[in-house]
This record gives sequence, C-alpha cells and structure tokens, in this order.
Amino acid sequence: MKTRNLIYLAQLEEYDQNRIKDWLKNNPHKSVDEVKHHLKFTKKTCLIYFLTSVFSPFLGNQKALFLTLNLLIPFDTFIKFILIKLATFKFKIFNKKTVVIAITGSWGKTTTKENLYAIFKNLPHVFYTASNHNTLLAIAKKALFLPSSAKIFICEVGAYQIGDIKKVCQIIKPQIGILTAIGPMHLERFGTLENILKAKMELAQSLPKNGIFWAPKNLTSQLQKFSLPQNTNYFTDYSQIYFSLGFNFNISQKDIQKILDSTPSAEHRLQIIEKGPITIIDDTYNSNPEGFKRALDKLEKIKADQKILITPGMIELGSIQFSENARLATMASNICHHIIIVGETNKKALLSGLKNTSAKIHTIKNLSETDQLLPLIYKGTAAVLFENDLGDQYF
Repeated sequence: MKTRNLIYLAQLEEYDQNRIKDWLKNNPHKSVDEVKHHLKFTKKTCLIYFLTSVFSPFLGNQKALFLTLNLLIPFDTFIKFILIKLATFKFKIFNKKTVVIAITGSWGKTTTKENLYAIFKNLPHVFYTASNHNTLLAIAKKALFLPSSAKIFICEVGAYQIGDIKKVCQIIKPQIGILTAIGPMHLERFGTLENILKAKMELAQSLPKNGIFWAPKNLTSQLQKFSLPQNTNYFTDYSQIYFSLGFNFNISQKDIQKILDSTPSAEHRLQIIEKGPITIIDDTYNSNPEGFKRALDKLEKIKADQKILITPGMIELGSIQFSENARLATMASNICHHIIIVGETNKKALLSGLKNTSAKIHTIKNLSETDQLLPLIYKGTAAVLFENDLGDQYF
C-alpha cells in the first residue's frame, strides 16, 4: 500500500494502532482508496506523513508508520494533557455559572442535542457542540474557547472506552445529564453491553447530588445498581425531556412543540428528501439494530408503488454482527420489493437473512453503482431507504 493510502487508513481508524494492525491482517494486499472522502492534512497528519516518508526507504511503509506513531506518543500525550488541563481550569474559573447539559447514549445523541438547541437558541448566550464533535479532545477545545458569558452549553458526549465520559465530565462539570439509549453500538470496542452501560453511566455518576438525570424507562431496573442523582427521571418519549427542561427555562409546551414540528431531521439521520415521485430516507450517518428497525418502520409507512432498501449493513457489533444483520435483512424482506446490498463487509450475513424472500436482491460493489441501477428499477412512485454508509476502509 502506498504511503498516502496507508496514512489515510490510519486517519480513518483515528490512529489506533491495534485497529490499523487488525485491518492490515484481515485485508492483505488491499489498499484504502480515497473514494468517499479524502485524507485531511491536519498538522498531525502532515507530520506523520513526513516522518513515515523519511523512514519508509529503510523500513517499508507499514513499519515506518508504526515507528512514527510510537515516536509521537509522548508528544501527543503531552499536548492532550496540556489541552485538557487548560480547558478544565478555564471552565472552572470562567464558566462556573454556565448550565451544562450533557448528552450521551448509544444513539440519539445528536438529534437530542439539535432539538434542545432549537428549543433554547432564542435565549441569550446558548452554545452547543457542533456536528458530531463529541470526543474528549473536541469537547476540551470547545470548552477552552467557550465564552465566559455562556448561559447554557449543550454538549454531546461520545465514548470508545470506559473512562472517556468521566474525563469529559471532569472538564465541563454538567448539572443536567441525558442518557438517550443503550444498545450494541461499538460492541466490538467495549466487549459487552454491560461495559457499554457502565461507560455511559459515568455521566450520571459525575452529576452533583442535586443534578438532573434523564434515562430511558426500559433501563429502570438496570440503573438501580448505580449511584444516581436525587432528581432522576425516566422517559418513554424524548418530548418528555424537552418539555421538562423547557419548563425550567420558562418555555411553554406549546412553543416547544411548535419548534419541534418545524425543526428538520438532523442531516443523514432519517432525513426525508422528496425528488418528484421518489421519496428518499437518508439514514446513512450510522446504523445500529434499533435505528435500522426504526428506519424500516418509517419506510413501511410511506405510500409508494415500490419500496427499496440500500445498505452495506451494520458494523462494530462484535459477536452479534452477523446475526443482527441477518435479522434486519429478514425484517426488510417483508417490507421491500428490492434490496440492494453494498460491498462485501456484511454481504454473507444479509444474504443469509434473505433466503426465503420474494424481494429482488441486488449486490453492488459500492454506492456509486446505484446511479445506474436505480433508474432500471423504478416503476411508478418509490420510497428508497439508504441505511448506513461505511468508510473507505470497508469493502
């Protein structure tokens, strides 16, 4: 693999050496091409590219990359340490009056954050984390430059391992915490659902005793083993959170509902796009079993002559990845007239769930092939669900 392609792989895997090594082991003689996205030349990437190129003539590309990454660990660790310390100190001194609402969960984080921001944005000095910038470093940078005048800070918090959310909370000190859902997203990284729950509950355990915590009602029994704030609430619908928090800031239910009704879906998250007789459901941002099911439910409710599913399947589900992809494929077969499987990653699993279907099955190498395939399929009105879109490191 050429140096640029190798570094692109490293960037896609967030420079995690174990994941890079696993990819190289599982995909010998393959390369990662810049098809959907391109290598982002950050300062860190430029330095890695330069050093890898220097060492490559002597060690080969792969060994040169890993040597470079190992050499940069002390500097990377030091810079992260300084950034986190500065952000923590700055937030403690200059943002001690800021009301911080932290949101975590296996899915639903970004949508909940966007809806809360839509509800509160007309209040003075309301800020939030942009897009899906929910890592420790992204939040530390946001906290460092958050204006001291900020009254409300809505923060989406992600995690790849136990301890990540606790570190974020040590910086921003949230008073309000929302757990949106628990499921097998990133099960491959966490190992068990119990570890996922433990990681997400670091938010609740970081709240002050008089803090406010919201969690799904179906998790009530599972959360009893954790230390919870006195004001812990359980919801069956996200609107309960919006109405309750809105009430705390003197926003009426009527106004909140009006805002929610006029707020478009977050981009690539069950986003409806009308193109004449074609209705597209864009759910390509990410995918998980519950989200996949919700998307299929939405597809089923749309009135159309044809219903089409386009998907590469779900990833990072560990030991249940095959069975969950097969199960959702079977579910889709009862709804769809055409099912288009993209790539090789979950092809076998999806096909195993489609053994007894009357739906027409198509297999394509990449998403761009749908430009030629779909016009040949369309007859009358059509509803098309694009479920998930994988990075260039997946085939």
